[in-house]
Amino acid sequence: MGKENGFAYQVLVLLIIIVIAIAGVVINKIVGKNGVLNRVAQVETEYSKEDVLERINYKVTQKFIELNNEAKASNRNISELYNSNVVIEFLKQNLIIEETQDEAGNFQEGIYQINIQKLKDQEENIKTVGTFRLEKMEDEYKVIYYDENNRAQEVGELQIQQTM
Repeated sequence: MGKENGFAYQVLVLLIIIVIAIAGVVINKIVGKNGVLNRVAQVETEYSKEDVLERINYKVTQKFIELNNEAKASNRNISELYNSNVVIEFLKQNLIIEETQDEAGNFQEGIYQINIQKLKDQEENIKTVGTFRLEKMEDEYKVIYYDENNRAQEVGELQIQQTM
């Protein structure tokens, strides 16, 4: 009977070691560098990037529709009322974008910080880890996402040229 108890304790100790090892692997898969929680956070950030681009383009489209209706009512051409300068001024006036400064305090022409708080609805929560900027590149404005390590990633183009 003493040998059977010794064997049972050995099996119990072995079983506990196996359970601890499996628990370690599972915990690593959940919270590790490539774990489920990190992937969920990454997907939320990816969604937020597209969401920011969609929302800023929606605001620009609303402004285009407003000015297009005004142009029709006054028998004017929309190009007299609507262009990239008008769009940028509209975004600035509504505090959606803010001018940026370099280290010396000089304003950087064609580079604007996007205020995502002004793009969201009151009850919504847009989650982002980095920051968004609107940057002029040649004749286009691009939405650029900067992650927490200041690595830039182009999200998409601001849709200034509208068609009706």
